[in-house]
Parts: sequence; structure tokens; C-alpha cells
Amino acid sequence: MNRKVKVKDVKVTRRGRTSTSRISTQHQVTVPVDILRAIGLEAGDTVKFEIKDGAIAMAAEKNPDHPLGQLIGAGFGVYDDFDLAKERESMWPR
Repeated sequence: MNRKVKVKDVKVTRRGRTSTSRISTQHQVTVPVDILRAIGLEAGDTVKFEIKDGAIAMAAEKNPDHPLGQLIGAGFGVYDDFDLAKERESMWPR
């Protein structure tokens, strides 16, 4: 029986072009997928560009506009001396 769907060989990774890209006429740059995967970026993420020692540095930017963004880390250290067993005993004595 003949197959109607041709099976293609899966390419591993392209050699020689994993970390380079060209600037388009509209000043756009495509970030290679290997680099995106290495730093955990996905489509729609916001990135921040900085100049450090004459080089361009790109980093993932946290979304400051998100309403819960201001609460991240707000409760740090609040429950350091919290004793759950003591709280349970005071609420439901035996």
C-alpha cells in the first residue's frame, strides 16, 4: 500500500546561523529561536534593550502594567516565625 503523505526528515539545527540576524529595512530584527528558548522568551513577551560597555543587551521585562504586578514580593518575610501547629492547636483544642 502506498503512502499518500510523504514523511520528511526532521532537521536538527541549522549550522552557522544560530546566533545571527539581519536588520530589516523597517529596523526589525528576528531573534533566533535557539536564543529565545535558552532564555525562556515566547511570542508576545516584552523585552528591554540596554547599551552596556558598547554592546546591546536584551532582557525579558516584567509587565509593570499588570494589576497584580505590584503585589509580587509584598508579603516577603511576613510568615517567617509562623507556627502552623500552634495556630491549629489554638483554633481547635483537643
